[in-house]
Amino acid sequence: MVAHEHMSVTSGSSIPHLIHALASEADRNPIARKLIVVPTFGMGRELLRRLSLERIGWVGFEITTPHTLALQLARLGLDRDSLRTLDAFEQQSVLDEALDLSNSSGDGALGNLSEGVGLREKVYGAVSALRMAGIEASTLESARLSTLSKRLFLLQMLKHYERLLYERRQADSALIFQLALDALETEGNQLPSLLGADRLILTPGLTTRGLTGRLLAGLQTRGASVFETDPVVGIDTPDGILWNRHTEPEPYSYLHAPAALPADVTSPGVEIFRAASITDELREVLRRIVERGLRWDEVEIIATEPAKYGSALHSVSTQLGIPVTYAVGLPIERTRTGRVVKAYLDWIEEGFQADLIRRLLEAGDLRPRQAQDGFSALDLARRFRSLRIGWGRERYFTQLRSAIDSIDWLRPGRLESEQDFEQRCKKARNELEALRGILFPPLRATPRVPDRFGQDGKPISPAELAQGLRSFLRRVPIVEGPDSSAHQEIDEFLERIEATLQRRTNFRAAVTILRRRLRVHVQAYGVGVSENSGESRTTASSGGHLHLSDLEHGGFTGRRAVFFVGADTEHLPGKITQDPVLVDGDRRILGAGLPTSTELLRERVFSLAALIARLKCAHLTMSYTAWDAVQSQVVGPSTTLLQLLRLSQSDAHLTFQNLDQALGDIICRVPKSGRPLLDVDDIWLSELGSGEVMRRGEQNVLEAFPGLNAGVTKERERGGEPGYVHGAIVPRPSALDPRRNKDIVLSPSRLEGLGTCPLRYLHSSVLRLIPPDDYEFNPDRWLDPRRKGRLLHGVFEHTLSKAKESNLAHSDRAFEELALERLHFEVEQAKKEVPAPGEDAVIRELTGLEDDVRSFVRMVRKEGAPWEELEFGFGMGGEAPVSIEVEGGSIQLRGMIDRLDCPGGDLELEGIRVIDYKTGRNTRDFREGKGVFNGGRRLQLGLYALAVEERLSRPVETGEYHYPTRGGQNELFSFKRNQLEGIGSLVGHMLQGVAEGRFIPTQDKKDCSYCDYSEVCRVEKSDYGGVTSSPLAEWSKEHLEHPALTPLKEVREFEDEG
Repeated sequence: MVAHEHMSVTSGSSIPHLIHALASEADRNPIARKLIVVPTFGMGRELLRRLSLERIGWVGFEITTPHTLALQLARLGLDRDSLRTLDAFEQQSVLDEALDLSNSSGDGALGNLSEGVGLREKVYGAVSALRMAGIEASTLESARLSTLSKRLFLLQMLKHYERLLYERRQADSALIFQLALDALETEGNQLPSLLGADRLILTPGLTTRGLTGRLLAGLQTRGASVFETDPVVGIDTPDGILWNRHTEPEPYSYLHAPAALPADVTSPGVEIFRAASITDELREVLRRIVERGLRWDEVEIIATEPAKYGSALHSVSTQLGIPVTYAVGLPIERTRTGRVVKAYLDWIEEGFQADLIRRLLEAGDLRPRQAQDGFSALDLARRFRSLRIGWGRERYFTQLRSAIDSIDWLRPGRLESEQDFEQRCKKARNELEALRGILFPPLRATPRVPDRFGQDGKPISPAELAQGLRSFLRRVPIVEGPDSSAHQEIDEFLERIEATLQRRTNFRAAVTILRRRLRVHVQAYGVGVSENSGESRTTASSGGHLHLSDLEHGGFTGRRAVFFVGADTEHLPGKITQDPVLVDGDRRILGAGLPTSTELLRERVFSLAALIARLKCAHLTMSYTAWDAVQSQVVGPSTTLLQLLRLSQSDAHLTFQNLDQALGDIICRVPKSGRPLLDVDDIWLSELGSGEVMRRGEQNVLEAFPGLNAGVTKERERGGEPGYVHGAIVPRPSALDPRRNKDIVLSPSRLEGLGTCPLRYLHSSVLRLIPPDDYEFNPDRWLDPRRKGRLLHGVFEHTLSKAKESNLAHSDRAFEELALERLHFEVEQAKKEVPAPGEDAVIRELTGLEDDVRSFVRMVRKEGAPWEELEFGFGMGGEAPVSIEVEGGSIQLRGMIDRLDCPGGDLELEGIRVIDYKTGRNTRDFREGKGVFNGGRRLQLGLYALAVEERLSRPVETGEYHYPTRGGQNELFSFKRNQLEGIGSLVGHMLQGVAEGRFIPTQDKKDCSYCDYSEVCRVEKSDYGGVTSSPLAEWSKEHLEHPALTPLKEVREFEDEG
């Protein structure tokens, strides 16, 4: 009676006929134990949920799958033979061993490919397919496969695998089904008592192939029945699908036979569209839901790619506050745990790159296990960045330990109180200890892996990598919701991997295996639903929630409206792809238990038609994304879309041209006029797109955001007449002019920066913008020019010092040996400080450095080196700076001079020669005759001369730039003291611009080549480092004659005027 009520209530509804069949079964056997066999538990839960919503009792119904059913039947056989079932991880472990045995005992058919993860997975799939098809070794031995070597290899593999299972008393799925068939034979012609069921019903769509099909067929002969379902008209039922059609087709049943739709049956009303992206497609779905006034729980979205569409829908629905359930969960990458898993595997694959850790710290994805008060994610990230690790496992240990030890050597700042100093030290120590607690345990737990170039690596197992990852994940803060679920699930997976996947392989293969094993979906938690909510913890549809399902689980909810997304030619019904190991020819030879690629395609086409047929009277909207952003290509619609159009218009002769017209314009991010608007973004974009052409909307934005308006205004003004937007600020001579503010201590390099580009001086010395000093990975370079220069300076100083101390003549062969010995020492020290991209890069640079040192030796032998002071410092190490006179006053100067020579041999009596080493190769400016000071860019010798004369009270005779390297070709540029005379006046001119607040950008874009602030000024460089565009330099060049640029022009023309 209940069933009759059900049928009358749902007549003409969108409820699948399978639900009617369940209702009838409940009516006929209300209290019997009814076992329903379904392809997946998710589908079974959805069926029973739909049944309950139809107010039909579901007492006595139990859901099972073929594998679970087989396990229940095989239980006695497993116990009798003392067999233990395998999980997926254990099965891969056994298959790994069997493949290794086959490859070593045979002719090594796989050769170098034996470690390839993709190939191994295909081989494992082939072996599993053979066993599930019931194909024994004897059958394979006599089969004439496409190649003899493949038959022999698969035969060996199958035998080794079966032997290992037998020796270890383990049972895989195939053996479980075989034992279930044996148990079925012992039960006679009745339903097996082991099942304890009064009724056994099979759902349509189950497979009839192999051992699974034999088991289901055996159950049918013993009384199991098959539910009726909505029929599919126009295509034959594939041999591999269990089917029992209802006699009365619904309109959607005629998808593949639109011409057969009876004249008295109304064509189904369907909608189709295409969108520019997945997000645009889903937003259009939501607009149509709102437009039709549907509740969220009246709508089901079926996706061909549930991972992609699930991630996109989760992002959109979270933003809009829409509750959603996901039939197959969400990809783990949508959770914090998933992000950290990916980051860890990227980290070890990329040579422990520090940037990855810094980003995790900034996001709060890594925290100390016992977090202390006062820690913030940004504080830890800044402290970590200050370590300048770069990459390489060992640098984490050395840099952190060195930083912690160095705290004891800190000293208070000039204006820092004792209390502030103690707090600073405490904070630094706590943060460093926290970083040590975060990083040291997982680094120790991670096995030794190759560097970025694959060097220094040994075979490794996924289990060993899993240990390091588990330790890393213990530093991830867990909050209620998907993160907690994902963390628990991943931890269980890693525990199983540690216990099973212990076969060692090459590092890349081990990482790939781990990645693939951790591609899991986790439970999704709806908007406003807690983790403890029963609704949120299932993958079934739920009241008040939009539901996203896939092709396997779709169409069972019975909802009023169904949106089918992702219906493009690539995914619906999919491509014909042969198995690379068991090709179609081999499958035909081996029997019906192994479907060919064509048969699998037919099954997919039929299953898709069955899905659409069971939608019955639901309003169907089908769509696809017309552009593949990854491949940068147009994507075509599925033939299913064309069939659906033919059905809806009762015209079997429509073509793809008609389909293109029916699809209309591509839906983009801008909503069409009159469409529902989902959020403020839609409102804004709708207004922009309301005219015949897109509006700019710039003025509205600027009016709404005054700060942005001010910035845009200044940016525009930068292209006009000179003003304060070009580096000019309010004059503050008492604060900024070093001639008036004696607290400002300058160095020659800072003054050269001012002379080169006043705007650079503003950035570095006034605004004190500190550019990032992170190590950047370059496979072809280890040391950057600055670090290489410092290293060579150290070698030059040490060599000359030790040679004099030892009375070693420069012409002596031991002098060169001394220099090279010191070079190797400095290189070893540099290895500890600067991470090397690889040993090859170090060797290449060492060879070049050796050539540079030999070049230095040759120059010393040729020019002599009668030095009296090396690394002569003034104003350094707490020493008072030197006060030198310049035009307009005096400045405080500090610096370090490479060498002071006294040709006459007595520094107290003779004139001094000031020498500055240049380890670069750019001597063009000297050869082109750009004067002593090169327009304010070359000031060192002049400033050094003033400083030496002030400090030593002795005259400087000459100043020399030495280029003692291979690139510099031992060139020497010498200037007499009188040539350096104008330095005071030039510096005065430069500082006058500082006093007036004029920090004008340079007019020569070449000055931007090595500037730390070039990105700030939007400088563009070629692949070889040359400047191709510098907007501010080009602007200065254009306006150099303007009065506002007089200070810069005077500096550039200073020597011309003299």
